[in-house]
Amino acid sequence: MMLRTKPWSLAIALVIVAAAHVSAQRAAPAPIRQIDHVMIRTDAPRELYAFFTDVLQLPVAWPLMSPRPGVTTGGVAFGNVNVEAIQAPAQKDKAPRLLGFAFEPSPLDQCLAELDRRGITYGERRPLVVTGPDGSRSLQWTNVTLRQFSDSDGPGDGTMHIFLSEYSPTYVDVGQRRARLQKELAQRGGGPLGIVAVKEIVVGAADLEAARPLWQKLLDPVRPATPDAWQVGDGPGIRLVRAQQNTARTLVVSVASLPKAKSFLRGRSLLGSESEESASIDPSKIGGLDIRLVGAQSVR
Repeated sequence: MMLRTKPWSLAIALVIVAAAHVSAQRAAPAPIRQIDHVMIRTDAPRELYAFFTDVLQLPVAWPLMSPRPGVTTGGVAFGNVNVEAIQAPAQKDKAPRLLGFAFEPSPLDQCLAELDRRGITYGERRPLVVTGPDGSRSLQWTNVTLRQFSDSDGPGDGTMHIFLSEYSPTYVDVGQRRARLQKELAQRGGGPLGIVAVKEIVVGAADLEAARPLWQKLLDPVRPATPDAWQVGDGPGIRLVRAQQNTARTLVVSVASLPKAKSFLRGRSLLGSESEESASIDPSKIGGLDIRLVGAQSVR
């Protein structure tokens, strides 16, 4: 004799299954906290660093230094994220390139385990260990390339580099540094541009239909704020656009007053394209980089 399932009991079962699925999704750990820093590769890191610190008067996140042979790096604070000017071994292009960015993992071991579960591939750990004057060795940070989002394991010879970067707590407390730099930027009034934060990083995708689910797989449980755009924690958002090649394209920076920012750029002969909603720093004055400004009301 066949047992008939009552309609109401079937409905309850379906609700339970759906609730369990949603609960499992929510329980999945988020591997990414936010974008920690943006990488601009250039053959003249000192000049770009000086533009950020002297002309735009941004706080120093870390001074110009050479942490390993062939590398020169300096970082400045844009409020919710640091921006790095770096020269790396094996780089071929001399002009500045918005190469990519580093995610802050949560934390690295947990992040990599979750990426394994999601089927996202990555490279070997690249720890930076320094030797002190007394011969002692200490870990400063560890980088791991996200291979499905990058065309090279290192920052020197590729055109797109997306990676994880975890700092040793004995080297720097990331949260404390971020809070200190945000306060310092606010005390400076955001510099002459009135910078508040980096709103988003625009990333070009040669195959947008394939890139969209891949980025979603990485950023889950964050859902798109608008089509092809994700707000990642308290840092910049990521927005995908169709392009001829996979590459980071544009920094979109929010400013307290767009008219005042335009006035400063115009007075320094640095104003590029402009409209009522946005303006750009003249790319010819910064090696071809695309840095666009929008009003702070557009941050979210």
